Amino acid sequence: MPAPSLTRQKTLDHVLLAGFSHPPVEQLTQKLRRIVPSGLAHVFYSDNGSTAVEVAIKLAVQYWRNRGMPQKQELVALEHAYHGDTVGAMSVGADSGFTEPFDVLRFPVHRVHSAYCLRCPVGKRRSECQIDCIESLRTHLEQNSHRIAAVIVEPLLQGAGGMIVHPTEFLQCVRVLCDEHQVLLITDEVLTGFGRCGRMFACEVAGVIPDLMCLSKGITGGFLPLGATLVTEGIHNEFAGPGKSFFHGHSYTGNPLACAAAVANLEIFEMEDVFARVRMITERHEQRLIRYGSYPRVEETRQIGTMLAIELKAGDAGYFSNLKPRLYKFFLDRGVLLRPLGNIIYILPPYCISPGDLDCVHDVIEEAVATIL
Repeated sequence: MPAPSLTRQKTLDHVLLAGFSHPPVEQLTQKLRRIVPSGLAHVFYSDNGSTAVEVAIKLAVQYWRNRGMPQKQELVALEHAYHGDTVGAMSVGADSGFTEPFDVLRFPVHRVHSAYCLRCPVGKRRSECQIDCIESLRTHLEQNSHRIAAVIVEPLLQGAGGMIVHPTEFLQCVRVLCDEHQVLLITDEVLTGFGRCGRMFACEVAGVIPDLMCLSKGITGGFLPLGATLVTEGIHNEFAGPGKSFFHGHSYTGNPLACAAAVANLEIFEMEDVFARVRMITERHEQRLIRYGSYPRVEETRQIGTMLAIELKAGDAGYFSNLKPRLYKFFLDRGVLLRPLGNIIYILPPYCISPGDLDCVHDVIEEAVATIL
């Protein structure tokens, strides 16, 4: 029998987004524009969360340079921040054992208080507090705004720094102060985006619209790597014209396979009631909070949307707490994959988890809190 003929495909498998485009990235851009906070009209694609942050930092600095204010080139970041492992992202991240070997490479930033209510940086209780921790940012901006390009935050939920949940008022105050002092606001929604905090984006929970937004992780449902940095029309316009181009690019920027995965992922949000699953997870977390709080070794429970964290009392509190390996092994031995942040147990379940499986995870965590400690 004759060999079957091969049909030649006339579509490139990948093309660098430098003067070129392709259908999957155009489809994804249109879908993102429909769901992101109003005003974030333009997208710069990269490869992952760290590169999305690098793009945002460089855009913020060049934005002011293009406007004739090159002295505005410094960044403000929060205590306990984590924004990725590339050099710029490490620079705006908090000092830690992970960054210390590379301190010679990191650029200096203005470090201001985080709204870590359990360990309040100004010694207040939440019940008596008027978001007093924001005064650290206010002071820095009042004294240095002529040199500051942007403030970068993880909105409402600081992830690797301890699953720290901020009051919505904190993010709202950050937005107001940025506006008052002509400083851009960058929100790193790599972790918090696509439903994690109960809305599509954490910014929406606080009613805040940033100037730049970083996305990754959930954009493809976790199947393929993709990063995106969104900016307002006003920022985009400052890069139009001779000598104002943003010279930045990655070979696999806007990879068609990754973009197709992102399009398919966003179509699931369109066709299915994903937020009904988000609400189910949220409600089950809320039901377990009181039970966890009854154990004497539990110092605090924190919850926002589909994230629940249990901070345990420990003399060596932090990522390298001796509790971490003991907890990790305990969970694995019972068939549950959890990655404690030292003395902090947290849950970020996939939206497809069943109520029964989620209850099982909670049961194992409660067993750990009750017995291993």
